[in-house]
Amino acid sequence: MKQIYLRYLVLAETLRKSNIDLSGIDDIGKKLLETIAIKSAQGQPLVVTQTMELSDIASPATIHRRIEILKKAGLIQVMQTEQNQKVKFLVPTQVSIDYFEKLGKLMASAIRS
Repeated sequence: MKQIYLRYLVLAETLRKSNIDLSGIDDIGKKLLETIAIKSAQGQPLVVTQTMELSDIASPATIHRRIEILKKAGLIQVMQTEQNQKVKFLVPTQVSIDYFEKLGKLMASAIRS
């Protein structure tokens, strides 16, 4: 099992260096992006106020800064519903979705090798 995971890490690092520039995204930003993507994939996108309460990731001020960085990097976007323009949801962009899809394929490749 250890070898599978290590193969995956090598492949994932290669992907990170070649396709999407995550160099400006620190570990807190990556964890936040993953959390946003997971909730969105579960059909429960995070509201900005919910995101600010993710104390296991970072303080509200730090989370706010990372949201702005992720938005500027084109990895997340803010969506609103027509029913309530005040509620703002954070969702991954197609760039993030494609990135996670590629990571999934790499994981499958590491298992097959």
